[in-house]
Amino acid sequence: MLETSGNPSPADDARLSPPQTEAGKGRVELRGVSVSFGEGAGLSELSLTIEPGEFLCLLGPSGCGKSTALNAIGGFVAPSSGEVAVDGAPVRGPGPDRGIVFQHYSLFPWKTAQDNVAFGLRMQGASRAEARRAACDYLAAVGLARFAQDYPAKLSGGMQQRVAIARALVNRPAVLLMDEPFGALDAQTRALMQEHLLEQWREVGNTVVFVTHDVDEALFLGDRVIVLSAAPGRVLLDLRVELPRPRPREIYASADFNEAKARCLELIRRESRRAFETSDALP
Repeated sequence: MLETSGNPSPADDARLSPPQTEAGKGRVELRGVSVSFGEGAGLSELSLTIEPGEFLCLLGPSGCGKSTALNAIGGFVAPSSGEVAVDGAPVRGPGPDRGIVFQHYSLFPWKTAQDNVAFGLRMQGASRAEARRAACDYLAAVGLARFAQDYPAKLSGGMQQRVAIARALVNRPAVLLMDEPFGALDAQTRALMQEHLLEQWREVGNTVVFVTHDVDEALFLGDRVIVLSAAPGRVLLDLRVELPRPRPREIYASADFNEAKARCLELIRRESRRAFETSDALP
């Protein structure tokens, strides 16, 4: 059971499993995607294919374009050249086939947990009763059924992030985009949230694109880890994580884990150093 407040009741342990993503849905393609923000920032001809149901993590030095790539998939940023497609359809803007979870929750403080989760369905035309029923189901799936009528201010950081995940999942997106979602959490809560996310991913079967600065987190969560260069971002390393699932915490001590970690860290340090030296040379 993840963190709650008060004494847990038996009902809290009876979590529901969200419906699975339709088989074969969630293929993401970035075809020569460039995004320019000036002074070399953004992405440079990024090409990447993410298979349906894959858990892909994006790593790289600060400012390398990880979040830009995520926002391009989400339809919040338009490429200056190249194309992003989901299940063969070009991305022209945000859509219900892609859910997004940010680092800072972005919950409506004046809405209850239930109404926060129901919001997207209401915007798609669902009745209030239908949206609230679905919201209750998804809050139960993330272990927060008895907090449905609580406002965000009454919930801990980990609980608020679980509400945000439920809000993203309730629309049954083929692709779940996560931009450093656990970066603001303490170490223990972060570990619990990682395990909870993997549990939900196994049940739902959707594609996950996860941005992080934490190499350990990327290797623990991902099927693949992409390391981007310093801005403008391009693929330096496409690493298949050949570690068994489910992954116990003890895997951090394994030789394979640490070999992969050293490889990623060396690339990130090299690119961070290059970015620093380049910026230092600018007038």
